[in-house]
Order: sequence, then structure tokens, then C-alpha cells
Amino acid sequence: METTPRASFNDLPAEIVAIIIQDAAKPTFTQDEEYELMNLYSTARELCLVSRAFRHIALPIMLHTVLLDFRNMPAFLHALYMQNEYAHTYPALRFEYTPYIRNIWFGERCGGRPSDAYVSSRFTSEPVSDLELIAPVLLSASSLAIEFSCLDLLAFSVELAWSRMDDNIDRGCLPLPWNIKTLTLSRITCDSWDMTRLASGSAFLASITHLIAIPPNEYDISSHILFRTMCGVGCQSYAAPMWMEYVPWDSFERLERVSLVFPQVKLPFDIDESSMELKLHAELLTLPGSMLRGRRVPAEVQGSEDVEEGDFSLRDVDAEVSDEDFISLDDVHVVVSDHPVHFCTEATCLSCLHPDWQKVWASGLQAEGRWVL
Repeated sequence: METTPRASFNDLPAEIVAIIIQDAAKPTFTQDEEYELMNLYSTARELCLVSRAFRHIALPIMLHTVLLDFRNMPAFLHALYMQNEYAHTYPALRFEYTPYIRNIWFGERCGGRPSDAYVSSRFTSEPVSDLELIAPVLLSASSLAIEFSCLDLLAFSVELAWSRMDDNIDRGCLPLPWNIKTLTLSRITCDSWDMTRLASGSAFLASITHLIAIPPNEYDISSHILFRTMCGVGCQSYAAPMWMEYVPWDSFERLERVSLVFPQVKLPFDIDESSMELKLHAELLTLPGSMLRGRRVPAEVQGSEDVEEGDFSLRDVDAEVSDEDFISLDDVHVVVSDHPVHFCTEATCLSCLHPDWQKVWASGLQAEGRWVL
């Protein structure tokens, strides 16, 4: 009886081997699949250890979408330091990350913030800090997600890149030293936007075309649920989050879209039985940026049916409220997530750390490749 010879990579064309490695290295971000963040890139990391050729195929796939938080930030920073040393010791092993990063999520919760302390190396001529290493990585992505509390880190990165531009050439004639067009901010508060005080920060905000706010903070979540259940807004209406009053909208000169996330509240909703941690479908509202620049921030996105039904409205309690304070739902694009995600209504809740939100962002809110963020 003849035995069937075992297949080997050696018997396959190099192009087919490359396709297999690329497919195996690709992380899965679909919301209907459970995963641990530390294991998300495990296959790609193992492939990088096989050979130098495998590493050069797998790394670009691994770096396309990078999720960083306190758990894997030290390892990522260590990898950046290693690439910096390879440049001086083993150039053949050095791999430049920035050309391959398209999307990056940067979270600071529970520590893990890069340090501004300089680290010396016997292989490099000048010491370098965590911030100097990670700044080009953050700015290389076309889509950046970052906690609002980390805007100072983003401002440092932008200022560092801005200061390295040639002073002898008009900066207006040079390409901007960052690729970011879509900025996602999580847990936005009513604090000031200090980066607008810098020329570099103003130039950065002016270049953003899409601003996304996910996940909302605890106050915005609980307020929306309360407004819906107590008929503070109609069943198709959304009260604008308070933080929108503090955003320097006129600084976003090229802003095309603004996306806000609300928990989907279906009536009747028993607010007394709801816990501080809820798992609800998310509703993504995307409105034109022109509705926020050069005008008063709208107080409410109002559905036409709510107006007809005469539900409680700001018009009823504030005589100075005009039509300018409202946006019609007909002018807003609404999308509902395929799967429920975690919302928290208390500051002590850990839902905002839940990997659901990283999956929501990485998968574009919906599964099966229907990118809507």
C-alpha cells in the first residue's frame, strides 16, 4: 500500500507560502468572537520567530492595527528600543514599524504610560525616551484612538514632529509630519483642550477630518438612559453630551464628520433594575462637521416623530432655545452595532476597560467587514 507523501512548504511556490503566512498572521477583530488582547497577536509573534523571511511577511500584517494598553505597552516599547539598537548593531534585523501602521489604539487606564525619562544605551550615541520612540508610531497611523486624558501625550508627539520641520521653509508649503485623519477620543470630559495653545496643536486639529467619541463616559451614559426612560427626550432623540460645549470646533477646519455613540435604550426600560454595568447595543450617530463649526453647539438631535408626538423638549423650558439648537435626525446617519457592548454608569465600574470597545473600534462597530467608523 502506497503512502501519500506529506506536504511541505518546500514544495509550494514562494508566493503561496507568503499568502498562507499573511492569512495566519492576521488578527481577528470580529465582535462575535471572544479573545484575550495578549493572545490577539500570538500567531504572528510565533511566525516572526521561525525565520527572518517569515518575520518580514508577518510583521506588516501584525502592525496594520495595533491595540496598546497597560498590559502590552511595556512589550511594545521594548520592541521599539530593540529596533533602535538594531539600527546601530544589526541593521539587517531592524524593521521600521511606521510605514505599516494604519490604525492604533492607545489606552492608559491602570498605568502603562510611556515615560519621558531618557534611557542610555551602549549601542546608540544619544539617550532616548519612551515618548520619543512612540511619537512617530502614533503619528504614522491614519486612524488614532486615544484616551482624552492622554491628549498631552499626543500634543507632545505633535510638537516634537513639528519642531523637527525645517525652519527655513514655510511650514505651509510642507506636508504635515503626521498621517492622522481620523481621531477617536475615549471618555471625553469637559476639560480644556490645551493643545490649541500651540501652533503645532492647532495645525493638528485643523487637519482632522473625522472625530469619533467612543466609549462615552459614565455621566453621558447615565444621562442618556435617564432622559430616555423619563421622557426627557423623545424615543428618537438624543441630548448632546455636555463635553461638546467645550470642544474647540472652529479649530477643526477640515472636519467632515463627527460620530457619537449612545447606548440603545428600548422602552420600557426598568432603570431601577439596571446595574452600573450594562450590556446594550450601541447606536452610532454620524453628523456633518459643518453643523458644529461656526455656530452654537446643538443641544439635541431630534427625530421628526418626537416633534409630532409633542414629547418633552428643551423648547418647552427655555424661551431662548431656537431651531439652531436642534439637529434633525434626518440629517444624521445612524448605525446600530451587531452585538451588545459594555456600558458603565458608575466611575468605579471597569466596563470602560472592557476589550469590547477595542473590538468595536478595530472592527468598525460592525462585524463581517462592514466598516462604519
